[in-house]
Amino acid sequence: MRRENPPWLFGILAVPSGAGFWGVQALLIPFLLRQHGVSVDRIAAAVAIAQLPGVWGFIASPLVDLGPKRRTWILATFTLSAIASGLAILESAHSVDLVTILLFIACALFNVAIAAVGAVMSCVRPEVRGRAGGWTQAANIGAGSLAGGLGIWMAGFCGLPAVAMTMAAILVLPALAALSIAEDARPRLSPRPLFADLGSDLWDLLRSPTTLVAAVFFLSPAGCGAIIGLISGVGPDYHAPPSEVAWVAGAGGGVLLGVGGLAGGFACDRLHRMTAYALFGLLGGAAGCWLCLGPATPFTYGAGFAAYAFVTGLAFAAFTALQLDVLGHGRRAAGTGYALLFSAGNLPLAYMTWLDGIGYKHGGARGMTAADAVANLATGGLLLLIARYWARRTKTAPAQAGIETAL
Repeated sequence: MRRENPPWLFGILAVPSGAGFWGVQALLIPFLLRQHGVSVDRIAAAVAIAQLPGVWGFIASPLVDLGPKRRTWILATFTLSAIASGLAILESAHSVDLVTILLFIACALFNVAIAAVGAVMSCVRPEVRGRAGGWTQAANIGAGSLAGGLGIWMAGFCGLPAVAMTMAAILVLPALAALSIAEDARPRLSPRPLFADLGSDLWDLLRSPTTLVAAVFFLSPAGCGAIIGLISGVGPDYHAPPSEVAWVAGAGGGVLLGVGGLAGGFACDRLHRMTAYALFGLLGGAAGCWLCLGPATPFTYGAGFAAYAFVTGLAFAAFTALQLDVLGHGRRAAGTGYALLFSAGNLPLAYMTWLDGIGYKHGGARGMTAADAVANLATGGLLLLIARYWARRTKTAPAQAGIETAL
């Protein structure tokens, strides 16, 4: 009997990308650059450019559907990204331009690795797809928060070489778990039929009615968690002390996101996944309402964001579980398809962060949270209607019955 990959394995394999994206690029590098006198606007530009592959990273994803086994891609790309990230940390005291280039390379490599992990994850049994997604999101978010916090703490008393080596180790060591991946050997084909097979499989995925319906969910703002990237800047609006802001926006929020991811994964293995996606979006809207309508106090800030972070973790797990349902099992183009869906899911975070910023410009913290709450509640309600319609149309049973019944 073929050995299966347990859901928790994907939690381990999510650590390098979470630590690299969120820990190093979003938290540690901006901190180090600011320490060395780089202006905030230049830091923002550098990080924005470095993370561009997160939007179009799917262009390189066909690599993982061709050639070597996917576990080989996982090991190679995470190792190279660790080297690039370590060098970026070392260069943070010297050249912003070189740091930007190194982080750009690391981000591109992370996207290839994520596609390879997603391709392997698509082969788990349908009844554990929610848990696989939950472990992935919990580790991704948790590792990012903890790695970034560790790096910033070490920078206070260690030299950059020690910080760089520690962060590189966090990126490389979990990737060794790829050696335990159970993976079927793919048939060897000459280039022409190989590309034809890949293209045909990808086209079948993209034109599937299930994919088209799921795309409405992926592109909607429901559960995208846009406030997370802005919450540290609105602490003063709620009269929250710096210590509370640091906890809420740092380790505390990261832990709650991770716990929400695990809880969401288990929930998605017991609910219709589109329904779960919509419900978690509605809960995010409710948390936004608390932040918008509650008194401007530290309690409103802390309790509201705690709820928002937990619910966002639930929604992230639902997103990954629905991705796996759309992909199905054993696709030749699994890596490419996973990367495409992953990129689609990043789009709402970008446009909702912008819209929330517009809300703050016109109405302060209440305007920001109101914009987020309205978007979550409106689209969450619409998605719930779509989920109910799709469930009736496909005569679904609980998610354990697999893709044929989970959607």
